[in-house]
Amino acid sequence: MDMADGRKYPSVFVVDGCTGFPPPLPPKPGQTRKRNQRNRLIQNILLVLVCLALFGLFVEGIFIYSLHNRANHNDTTPSRPVEPKTEARKGGHNKQPDDKKTKQSTFLHPSKPLAHLSAGDTKPKEDGIMKWKDVQNSTYELEYKDGKLIVQKEGFYYVYSKLSYTADGMSFTQMVQWSTSRYLNKPITLLTYHRRNSKSGQNGTLRSSYLGGIFHLFKGDAVFVEVKDGTSIRLHDAAENVFGMFML
Repeated sequence: MDMADGRKYPSVFVVDGCTGFPPPLPPKPGQTRKRNQRNRLIQNILLVLVCLALFGLFVEGIFIYSLHNRANHNDTTPSRPVEPKTEARKGGHNKQPDDKKTKQSTFLHPSKPLAHLSAGDTKPKEDGIMKWKDVQNSTYELEYKDGKLIVQKEGFYYVYSKLSYTADGMSFTQMVQWSTSRYLNKPITLLTYHRRNSKSGQNGTLRSSYLGGIFHLFKGDAVFVEVKDGTSIRLHDAAENVFGMFML
């Protein structure tokens, strides 16, 4: 630079020779905010972990302290000898233990009325009504009288009957009858089994009949089994001749 006095002075402005490279790009919008959020999340996680560690140490200290106090208490408590309480010390007589204790009944009552009967020792008479006996004492909330089961509670019942007989006569008929005051106690057939013996050579052949069904019965109704030609019934096996009912 030329001055008034004619002298040349160097320029104070220096120009960088690397002008061919572009300047650095500014950060993308939102990148700084995401970085700050990620750092804040990491800090929060570390803070939670530190708090959990401190809490665990606190609980462990309380547990150790309680064990220490319990051990000291057991060491300082004097042990007392156990004195047996005998009748001799009290001045009484020694009593023998009573082995015959009353045992509570373990019989479980059914939740609903039921009955299961087996055939008696006699075959049906002129009226044809089968007589039964309660072998296993299984009648519950049902009354048995003169071969009939009398309903004590209204509801739907499954009624069944099975008989064993020989094909000696012309035919065999088994019926489950229903007697109710709603129909003047006249027998009404609920179930029936009938079989004819067509061949004479079948005499002595052992057969069985089974009847079963669901019926709506009322209190006071009677259900019974009626047989025609009851002389052919075989009473040798109680399991082959049964009659019963149970509420559904």
